[in-house]
Amino acid sequence: MELTILLRLFENVVIVALISLFIGQLNYFRLLIYARDDWKRTVILSAIFGFLSILGTEHGILIDDALANTRIVGAVVGGLVGGPVVGVISGIIGGIHRYTIGGFTAEACAISTVFCGLLGGVTGIKYDMLKMKWQHIVMLGLTAEMIQKILVLLIAKPFTAALALELKIAVPTTIITILGVMIFTRIFRSIKLLQDQSGAMAANLALSIASRTLPHLRTGLNETSAKQTAEIIHEIANVDAVVITDCDKTLSIAGVGNDSGLDGKAIYSQVTEAVLKQNDIRLLSLDKELAHFHRSFPFKSAVGAKLVRNSKPVGTLQIYYKNSFKGTQTYLNLVDGLAKLLSVQIELAEIEEQTKMRQQAELNALQAQIKPHFLFNTLSTIMSYCRTNPELARNLLGNLSDIFRRNLNNKNNFNSLKEELDGIKSYLEIEKVRFANRLQVIMEIDESLLNIQLPVLTLQPIIENSIHHGLFPKMNNCLLSINVCKKGNHVQIRVEDNGIGIHENRLAEILNHQTKGIGFSNIHRRLQSIYGKEYGLHIKSELGAGTIVTFEIPMTGLKEDVI
Repeated sequence: MELTILLRLFENVVIVALISLFIGQLNYFRLLIYARDDWKRTVILSAIFGFLSILGTEHGILIDDALANTRIVGAVVGGLVGGPVVGVISGIIGGIHRYTIGGFTAEACAISTVFCGLLGGVTGIKYDMLKMKWQHIVMLGLTAEMIQKILVLLIAKPFTAALALELKIAVPTTIITILGVMIFTRIFRSIKLLQDQSGAMAANLALSIASRTLPHLRTGLNETSAKQTAEIIHEIANVDAVVITDCDKTLSIAGVGNDSGLDGKAIYSQVTEAVLKQNDIRLLSLDKELAHFHRSFPFKSAVGAKLVRNSKPVGTLQIYYKNSFKGTQTYLNLVDGLAKLLSVQIELAEIEEQTKMRQQAELNALQAQIKPHFLFNTLSTIMSYCRTNPELARNLLGNLSDIFRRNLNNKNNFNSLKEELDGIKSYLEIEKVRFANRLQVIMEIDESLLNIQLPVLTLQPIIENSIHHGLFPKMNNCLLSINVCKKGNHVQIRVEDNGIGIHENRLAEILNHQTKGIGFSNIHRRLQSIYGKEYGLHIKSELGAGTIVTFEIPMTGLKEDVI
């Protein structure tokens, strides 16, 4: 008798397991099981596992006005997968159904189903179902059966009939419950594994695409970058078509459908509107969901996600399929991951552009700051020599003209070392006159380095700072030294003066970008932005003894797109 019960109960478990396997192949169900916990997920999972509990009852074996069945397996696994709330609701559904069938154990079985669902939920919180050992699963199934049997013995009347029933079915029902929990746990582990594999494939694909699209999206989201990005996604992801839009129009179409005409553009616009209304990724059956779908349109389904910048939508990424069944979990994960990565790249492009604009504005401000300062001081000096030494005044005007000519003609971000030094020589000739022969300049330049490219306005602000803030306050013996030499694979530039020096607090403010001025701080940031964080200005200064400013640049290898 026990063997017959065991075999029939096993048949019951197999039927329910096959149904679970079928449900587990559905994308929607796989998403639901491991999605974020909310009321919708709770209701749907409770209904599914309550239904499995009902199936366990319906295929039960009638024994002495009672049913030997696998009802509690559905509730226990429901708790494991969905948590205590799902477990309890599943148990209530299965319990109510069992109670309506009747029998002297109906009330006890109904109550035990709820408690077993709660047991599964509590166990799921304490032990991750994916990491549970077989010993834990055996103990869970055994405990659930013990709860059911104890409640039957306590509640079912007469007690002698309840005891006789449990002695008859105890062994087969316990074995089948443990076996059933193990089978179902294995099924849902496999579902999770498939989802993880799908997610990993999509992540690898998305990262591969992102690495290819990064150089193009550095200019932001526009028709050119969208065209290049869409073509890369179409090539790597092997999908039927890729569409990228902004919030108003289609920017690029890659793949089949790029010649679909006005009807196709209207459909792309409808999809864009539908995607922008959703917070999450959107899967659309085009022939069913679009009001103006044209049968000549080559696609039946699409997956779309928003592209965002600063949490605001700036466009959409859409992937199209000729068939209506191709929106698998892998492709859903792919579009979702790609949209997020592309959004990050768009935001980085904006940040990079803002950084360039800020640096260019600071550079322009630095140039504007130097010109008036220079102009007023130099013109005053020239005026004082117009009558007493016209030749000297003429030379000063020539040097001033040379400096302004260089500034006006300089449209590049880099100058050769020779061009920088020529401008500095004109500048120093003027300053020597203003210092009334108090200024001595020593220049030691390795002439093999004259063609090395320097960022514009790198040397002149340093030299001007040395003269006006370091040397000018001194009464005599003002010495300025400029040295350019090789140091390994680098060019080292050193500007030294014997002026009054810089206070250490002021020095810290300069290199920490805490000053209001834009001279040293601007140069320091630009050098690091162009060549890397290990570069920049190195300043040593001692009050009353002078200041040494040193920086290095590599002989080759500049960063791309620098200012």
